[in-house]
Amino acid sequence: MAKSVAQKNWYEIVAPEIFDKAKISETPSDKEDKVLQRTVKVGLKDLVPTSNKYYMDVFLQVTKVEGNKAHTKLVGHKTSKEYVSKMVRRRSDRIDRVIDVNTKDNKKVRAKVIAATLNNTTSDTKKALRKKIKEIVEDEASSNRHVDFMNKIFQDEIQQRLKEECKKIYPLKTIEFRKTELLEN
Repeated sequence: MAKSVAQKNWYEIVAPEIFDKAKISETPSDKEDKVLQRTVKVGLKDLVPTSNKYYMDVFLQVTKVEGNKAHTKLVGHKTSKEYVSKMVRRRSDRIDRVIDVNTKDNKKVRAKVIAATLNNTTSDTKKALRKKIKEIVEDEASSNRHVDFMNKIFQDEIQQRLKEECKKIYPLKTIEFRKTELLEN
């Protein structure tokens, strides 16, 4: 096994511009072509040390290779199962919403939002909350490029807007983007 790794070249995986093109890791490969389209999972806390989102993983995909550097693009994120299960407690309702949106730069993104109410509520209230969540996420996506939309998620800007707007319908304990995926056009 050591012999096969020794014959391979090592490629430095570089984060996209949103993360200041930081070096993420290295990967071995005998051919440049085999590095393309690889997906790397990195903790958001590793990419943005000032972030308090220790529970979020970011997915980056290699798009081009120049020399020994593999450049990536942001293809999505995922929140840990433990954090999601901690959000919803007894005597509160869980509200899930899956929304396919188009960003300003014509990228199609699937956003999965989860919210927890302070107390149990009626089905009409949950329906109104789901509708409001969809409206706000679609508005944010259509007015931002993909990178800016994702940055707003990482910085909690969209979540704060959702919480403020939904408070008018029913107070939420917490709201988070459980997962986002970049869908190929």
